[in-house]
Amino acid sequence: MKKSVLTIVIIVAVIALMASTAVNGLDVGYFIVPSLEDGVVLGLDLVGGSEITYDAVIPAGTSNDDIAAGMDSAQTMLRQRLNNLGYTEANVYLAGETRVVVEIPNVDDPEEAVQQLGTTAVIEFQDADGNVLLDGNMIESAQAAYGPIDDSGLSVYHVVLTFNDEGRELFKEATKAVANRKGDDNYVAIVMDGTTISSPFVDKTKFKDTGIDTESAIIQMGDGASMDEVKYLADIISAGKLPFTLENVKLQAVGASLGEKSLETSLVAGLIGLIIIAIFMIAVYRLPGIVSVIALMFYAGMFAIILAVGHINLTLPGIAGIILTIGMAVDANVIIFERIREELRSGKTIRAAIDAGYNRAFAAILDSNITTAIAAVVLWWQGTGTIMGFAKTLLIGVIVSMFTMLVITRILLRALVNMKVTNIRLYGVKAVGQKAMFDSMIGKFSFVKKSRIFAIISLVLVITGLVGIILIPFDVNLFNFDIDFLGGVTMEYDLHTEVTADVQKQVNEFVREVTGSDASSITKAGSEGTQVVIKTLEIPTEQRDEIFRLCAEKYGLVDTDLISSNYVSASVGGDIRNAAIIASVTAALLILVYITIRFEFRSGCAAVIALIHDLLVMLSMYIILQIPFNMNFIAAALTILGYSINATIVVFDRIRENNRLAGGKEYFAEVVDKSIWQTLTRSLYTTVTTLFPVVMIYILGVSSIKNFALPLIIGIVAGGYSSICISGAMWCKLKAIGSKKEKTA
Repeated sequence: MKKSVLTIVIIVAVIALMASTAVNGLDVGYFIVPSLEDGVVLGLDLVGGSEITYDAVIPAGTSNDDIAAGMDSAQTMLRQRLNNLGYTEANVYLAGETRVVVEIPNVDDPEEAVQQLGTTAVIEFQDADGNVLLDGNMIESAQAAYGPIDDSGLSVYHVVLTFNDEGRELFKEATKAVANRKGDDNYVAIVMDGTTISSPFVDKTKFKDTGIDTESAIIQMGDGASMDEVKYLADIISAGKLPFTLENVKLQAVGASLGEKSLETSLVAGLIGLIIIAIFMIAVYRLPGIVSVIALMFYAGMFAIILAVGHINLTLPGIAGIILTIGMAVDANVIIFERIREELRSGKTIRAAIDAGYNRAFAAILDSNITTAIAAVVLWWQGTGTIMGFAKTLLIGVIVSMFTMLVITRILLRALVNMKVTNIRLYGVKAVGQKAMFDSMIGKFSFVKKSRIFAIISLVLVITGLVGIILIPFDVNLFNFDIDFLGGVTMEYDLHTEVTADVQKQVNEFVREVTGSDASSITKAGSEGTQVVIKTLEIPTEQRDEIFRLCAEKYGLVDTDLISSNYVSASVGGDIRNAAIIASVTAALLILVYITIRFEFRSGCAAVIALIHDLLVMLSMYIILQIPFNMNFIAAALTILGYSINATIVVFDRIRENNRLAGGKEYFAEVVDKSIWQTLTRSLYTTVTTLFPVVMIYILGVSSIKNFALPLIIGIVAGGYSSICISGAMWCKLKAIGSKKEKTA
């Protein structure tokens, strides 16, 4: 008993230590853990950052088509540069024909932002006289490496350059000429925007007659070079050569795109949601509920430390990933506790029930988490921008929740048993032999037999979204696409007063009065925070002038206070959209393969159909409710992808188990119905607990946050509905194809 008490005390102490570390950091000798505030990089949408505006210096005679293509290329390359530097959540968009704007999160000093971004790449290889030997267009890749590069076997830091065919030939001739130069001029200068970033020498003896004839060339760094320096050099070279010089013409600080109070209100709402989850779990499961709350605190502490140590960029999509993993952590507890309840009702002792409950719940928890992890890994691997932010928090959450709920919860429950806490009422069971909540309904209502009704309901729910997708290629738009996807107009004024939340609200009222709809975003900018940046869908010049006139009357502005008024491109570029689609499809296919291996092919098809159903329901609500279709949609859709698969797999696991126990003596439809009823409590409880924090964010959040929370609420409800009413019946229907009645095999 003393050992069990000590175990509980140690776990509570570890939780307290993790909480302290998350708030204050930890520094013990060489072991340093930053605090959340110092370690986590909050995104532009939550805390603002810096804005850099570049103008393209266009060579004379460049055609309009070449300019347009070049600016698209510049936008893509700058976004890649930001990804290489770790700013996966930065925004890059075109403003006008020859201007590109970069918004970097959590960098308050614009000058620092320029340094963080690095030089804007015009890369050339020059000899000692400044003659251009070849340029960055001929480089296919640049990678940092550490290892031997000659016969000495000595390992050094270096960069490996890979050329295309033209570059290889030019590099061969150039290095041959450089190797034959007199004195110490036998080097090739790598020059970016007029600045030499590296000057590797060419061996005179080795390459005097042949030059360097290889697809890959080695740049050896100095003796004191670190891996970070080598990686930086490789990253800025691999970004390639921009099609023309970019000159930064404006630097300024910008405010949070979701509003000043977005982070504060989201944290408060999330905390209230977690408190409600804790109360719910304790009310339903009694002592195990208290254990789950302690385990959830352990989960939160470990998650926070990993975020800080990993310097994770946290934006709204990242928060979505955290919300999802909290739901999954609670879900694992619900699955375990429901299994323990079943064992207790069958007459087993507390200890035996806990062991059996964990053993029987393990497969469902493992399969649901692995399928979600597959999605997270693919999204991280294939994704870009906000997709990566979501994937990182989701994958971390899956791993931490698995450990916490399968290890910590079990240790705590066993400790309670060892302390002789064995009254089954304390575990949420009134008496041995008591039926589960929905056991009496088994056989009285068939989800499989009523599948046609559910199919009609689902068809009604998804048809609007399906029609909306079909009509897009025909230039018929039913969605309320925001500036993120369509581009629009940005107007910037100096109001000569601090742009507070009240000022932002007033300016938005002017926009609504003139255009009939809200602005896409209204943020403050400038070193003094007196400049307001308004982004809307494209509107006529007359409406732009009218918005400025109303602001001028309210704040006493003159013409010179109109800083800019430009058309801007979509910040969600084709590369981000394509990455989201490719990553999602790849994840769905891999999940299909996994489910086929663990279950069967038809079950995998049923799970993917349920996933598509949930996404179409959410799309339909975007159309019906005219929710702004912006960057938040990608985060919401990815969240539903993870949640839907997780919910479906738990039902499938019970179907597989009951199917095996039936031994061919029951029809598969009967097994499916029984399994759905047996997991119904879990399905409902998990849906409710996942909804708690999201609903609170919707209730308390600012308007822009509400437009993110509402689709999540819709998707979570759709996921719960499809896991109960669609997925199991769909598996049964697919399994029955080719036979009128099929018994389990």
